[in-house]
Amino acid sequence: MGELQKRLGEFQRQTGTAYQEIMNILEDKYCWKCPMRSTSKNSRCREIHAGKVLHESMDKGITCKINEHNVHPVEIEALIMRILKKKIKNQGGRQGEKIIIISIETEQNPALSPENKLMVKINPRKIRKGETILIPDKPGEHPLLGAYALVAGFPFQVAVVEKVFHEGNFWYVKMEDGQILPLESVFGVLLKVLEEEDSL
Repeated sequence: MGELQKRLGEFQRQTGTAYQEIMNILEDKYCWKCPMRSTSKNSRCREIHAGKVLHESMDKGITCKINEHNVHPVEIEALIMRILKKKIKNQGGRQGEKIIIISIETEQNPALSPENKLMVKINPRKIRKGETILIPDKPGEHPLLGAYALVAGFPFQVAVVEKVFHEGNFWYVKMEDGQILPLESVFGVLLKVLEEEDSL
């Protein structure tokens, strides 16, 4: 592991250098145009933006390298989701199966009334044929684990499961419309739509 740790150390130093260079570029080329420049030391907008673009660049670099090996886009999404899952676990996050009640906004799903609430099983251990699930509105664009996506207000669509299957090292879900997603990309299983008169 010595060689790996050495390479990771080099990468961290290079990342720190790139981070500072991006902040300097923002300050020299862009920040002077911003009406909030005078408050940037309080808002830390340069630091936030530099971190965001650096993180996006790293993700794109990894995805491009995986693409060189002709990996299917659905498997790439599965890989990214597995990395996210491990990262959350290492940070102490729990990913056990739970039932939650959520309110929805029209922007999340225009087909569902914002007056209703949804009873959703998140982090499901199993998904079965015929179950109704909540999936990303635009799969693969912004991978985010299910429960976090729902709470964060990400748009979703409702789909019905045709089959669940295992391939390689990942579980996948195929919907009735033929779309295939990694199991981890499923936001949750829709158990019930609760109307105002329903009691919990």
